[in-house]
Amino acid sequence: MEYFCTLAHLENFTRTAEALHVSQPSVTKAIKSLESEIGLMLVDRRQKRVSLTMEGRAFLLHAEEIMQAVERAEQDMLRFRPDAKRTVHFGLPPMLEAYLFPDFFTKFTAAHPDINLDVCEYVDSVEVRAKVEEGLLDFGVVLAPTVKTHRNEMAVLKDKMELCLPLDHPLTAREHVAVADLRREKFIMQQPNTYQYDTVYRSCVENGFTPEILLCTSQLKTIKQLVANSLGISILPDFVTRSETIFARRPLVPEMEIQVNLFWSPQKRLSETGRKVVSFMEEYTTTDEFRERFRQ
Repeated sequence: MEYFCTLAHLENFTRTAEALHVSQPSVTKAIKSLESEIGLMLVDRRQKRVSLTMEGRAFLLHAEEIMQAVERAEQDMLRFRPDAKRTVHFGLPPMLEAYLFPDFFTKFTAAHPDINLDVCEYVDSVEVRAKVEEGLLDFGVVLAPTVKTHRNEMAVLKDKMELCLPLDHPLTAREHVAVADLRREKFIMQQPNTYQYDTVYRSCVENGFTPEILLCTSQLKTIKQLVANSLGISILPDFVTRSETIFARRPLVPEMEIQVNLFWSPQKRLSETGRKVVSFMEEYTTTDEFRERFRQ
């Protein structure tokens, strides 16, 4: 298969042999063997410059896919070698990276100094999940609905969305605020297709109105400051707003519950290093310090 793909691109038996560091007869024999196995002529040898037949061009598409799959499999299997460099690739949206996981990473590194944690920030939880499923990340930490988790993810914490208001807003006089009473407000949101945007938008629609969106931004600090400047309201997780004093917060009715999950690929078996990450996360989230900090 490798000989055929190389020949297809170099269009010359001699140069193919040189590129693969084998003899030319070896390449010729391999191509003939492949044609015999398939039962079709794949290479047109009538001219000095080799070209593929119609069948050969069709087969090349499959051959390249197979070669790429083999390469991915070989790279994936490196995770299980005892001498492999143990690096775990994490992906998180900005909201979680800044507020939730610095302490986890600090404690994990102290407990496992032989394991490197490579952390990448992505726009939102949807993108993080996609990167994990594509095999580009080992783990993702994502916002998710409070439903039963799948076998390839675990719940890290449960939280509620809080209404964020300017300090002088009339709704601050209430202990709780109904979502339906926000129909005349201007919303400051994260970008469309983020978990926060979709959750808030859906809740508004379920309560009988379409939210008027003043601005969408990926910057959490910008959202907070614009609320403090009385330009609008927002709805954000409790754990990212509870220490703020520049704006007011009120619980919502009905509640908007959210969950933070650790997520890994359902197509991959966890390596020993990956299992250590999951095990440590399970231990970390049951400590008194964690429960008190995140009110679990």
